[in-house]
Amino acid sequence: MADATAELPLSFQVPDPFQDLDFQLSPAENTNKLLDKLQSISPKPSDEQIAHAALAQQAMYEMLSSAGAAYAGVLLSGPSPEHPDRPLSSVLLSVIARPSELANEDTVHRLSRTMGAIYPEAEVGVVQLKTGPAVLVTEETKVERPVNLLVDDSAPTRVRQLHVFVPIPGRYAMADFSIATENVDEWDDCVQILARVCDTITFADA
Repeated sequence: MADATAELPLSFQVPDPFQDLDFQLSPAENTNKLLDKLQSISPKPSDEQIAHAALAQQAMYEMLSSAGAAYAGVLLSGPSPEHPDRPLSSVLLSVIARPSELANEDTVHRLSRTMGAIYPEAEVGVVQLKTGPAVLVTEETKVERPVNLLVDDSAPTRVRQLHVFVPIPGRYAMADFSIATENVDEWDDCVQILARVCDTITFADA
């Protein structure tokens, strides 16, 4: 479970298979944890894939750390006896506290209208969570470098992301729960993962 902090006064649960990025550790220590995890994948990734994963995670660590992420975790998947043709892939789950112009439910309706206007190609809507209304934003963006830790490809690619913006009671702030992957074939599974995480949100003052 990710515990509440002063910046993000809520807790939530993350599925066990996710490899947490620990922002109290150095990038090198987090990379060592990733390498240990990669060794457990069968079949084992190539040396090239492992080297790329290490570099990609260090870049990811720096990006999320500078954004003030309260949580970040990576889910690695690959072939299995049930799915021998499944490609090696990764999914990024992150939670970031973001400022808001309005407090509580008022910010949901303002944000949904604003996001719909700014990102006309994105799917924007409002969903009712156990904690109250939240804004959903699904979009695909073109990036110059892959976010998939296990693919070393210099060509631009498309990343699908789902954001759930949850207002923090009594504050001009929101919690941005986000999941992102290039493996769109398993997108429905990603949506279910984020839904389960959001279903466990508990505010510290509740």
